[in-house]
Amino acid sequence: MAYTDGDVREGRRLMDEGRENRLALGDKLLAVAGLNNDSVFEEFCGLIGLAPATGREYRHTARLATAAIRQLIAEGAVHVSYSTLREGARPRPGGLPADEGWAKLRALLKEAREAGRDRVTLAYYQQVLGTAPALKELVDPGCGDSTKLMAYLGGLSGGEREKIVCSLLAEDAGLRTSVRRTIDAQRRRERDREELDGAEPSAKWMPLARALVALGDQAGGFVGRYPSARLVEQQLPAAREALVKLELATAWITMRLDTAAKPARGGRRAAKVAVAV
Repeated sequence: MAYTDGDVREGRRLMDEGRENRLALGDKLLAVAGLNNDSVFEEFCGLIGLAPATGREYRHTARLATAAIRQLIAEGAVHVSYSTLREGARPRPGGLPADEGWAKLRALLKEAREAGRDRVTLAYYQQVLGTAPALKELVDPGCGDSTKLMAYLGGLSGGEREKIVCSLLAEDAGLRTSVRRTIDAQRRRERDREELDGAEPSAKWMPLARALVALGDQAGGFVGRYPSARLVEQQLPAAREALVKLELATAWITMRLDTAAKPARGGRRAAKVAVAV
């Protein structure tokens, strides 16, 4: 097999368009290099700026994602991410894929449609396949750090999250406490989002409320992506600048929270005086 300049241009375009085109990029890798021509494969990956190891993952997932399963996903209203497809294609010991023939994914798609859910999440799929990490690998009960656990459970619907937690919880009081704190925090966020979504579009308070939610999401997402990262010298200026801006944002929010709380406290005191008289 060989590739043309047009193939290189198309491969680069697919790289630029992001995750939605990973299957298409895998298809392209199969088309230009097949499964056995490593020299052509690696040369092509180099020309489009793709790490060969990542390219092999794309190619493997695309090869197993048959036209039938792709059509089933495309025609339905239930979203399945590339990461979810990759999990089903991931080889187990012995070489067989985790979800041979996509039987379990098909069952989850049917379950999601009947339950009115709009997606099959990676975490829930991992539970069904038996490939999910243990909770003890996600959170250290000794320090109560639930960052990794929040990142894992955060995208799940309430029903899925409860199923996973019930199936994984060990006889460990510290672990149960960390899990419960994570779930409660996620439920509070869901309630807050429901209030925002149910508000009148013309409500004057809504844009700022949404901006604050987005700010919190960015902060939580940052910690979730780099839970144990250590800064090197080249990163220190950026870290100091970020810290100053975060301190300003924290001070801004704190001042307004204090201002909002004072009238309420004053009102409660006035009410007590009236009752005493």
